[in-house]
Amino acid sequence: MAVTLKDIARECGVSYSTVSKALKDSPLVTEATKRIIKEKAEEMNYIPNNSARSLVSNRSNTIGLIWPAVDRVAITTLASQINQALKKEGYFMVISIEDPITAAQKFLELRFDGVIIFDEGEHTTLPTKITKNIPVVAYGVERELDYPTINVNHDLAMKQAIDALINQGYQQIDYIGDIHTNDMRQIVKKDTFISHCQERNISYRMIHSGGLSEEGASRAIKAFLVNNKLNGGIICGSYDITRGLLHNLKDNVNAHTIFSYDNIDQFKSIDTPIYSVGVPSHIIAQNLVDVLLNAIKTNQVNRSIIQLKPKISYR
Repeated sequence: MAVTLKDIARECGVSYSTVSKALKDSPLVTEATKRIIKEKAEEMNYIPNNSARSLVSNRSNTIGLIWPAVDRVAITTLASQINQALKKEGYFMVISIEDPITAAQKFLELRFDGVIIFDEGEHTTLPTKITKNIPVVAYGVERELDYPTINVNHDLAMKQAIDALINQGYQQIDYIGDIHTNDMRQIVKKDTFISHCQERNISYRMIHSGGLSEEGASRAIKAFLVNNKLNGGIICGSYDITRGLLHNLKDNVNAHTIFSYDNIDQFKSIDTPIYSVGVPSHIIAQNLVDVLLNAIKTNQVNRSIIQLKPKISYR
């Protein structure tokens, strides 16, 4: 059976409340007594019952992160930075790649303090029966939700990349990205690329990457190159797609100027000079955490959309 505070109190010859205070480092218990109690708790393999604590305090200090995958570098990087930001505030993070509504319902049942969700569109929208009972913040695009959204302005990032290539003299640009998708972020990138190229009277092509993974992009680009040549100016829809592109360019890489969506530090490890565009991932992470913790502390629900401005970095 699990060891309880009463078991430790009996072994130490002190009261239940003294053990409870000692394990919480209360100044009401002397350091000598704390040491004895903590050593006995360790000896008896005592494990705190955080579920019981949360029933009393109405706080679990745990945040649920609902993410689409953990097999892509940019996604993993952002999840790690969110975890670090939460850790600094004293929170523990649990990540789920389960169906969003199923995951959110489970987080609610486990009395988590809040939820961060990767919003891909209507199929990831959390119902009111969940959001009215637990604070939620989304990482997505600008659309009407019952909870706040961090919008990193994918459309502006695409415009910045296109304009930069035009300023460098390119009149023909290729876009390599996940074209056949229902992910709103990818749709915004794709649609903005087309409309802005048309607006600027630039010749363009859309090359389907076969998804967002490095391996899938590498295969798709290899197949494309059997009968085609890439234009000098290229925009990739993600870091992983860019990695897939580089597998195929090899010695011919200097003939191209590459802009990649995702502003993450991993670009520094790539030998090939590449422009990255987007909101730096650590800024996204901090904003998600700040907005969620504010909702938890104030117990106020809002539908605000926090706009973050992308920027171009040269690696």
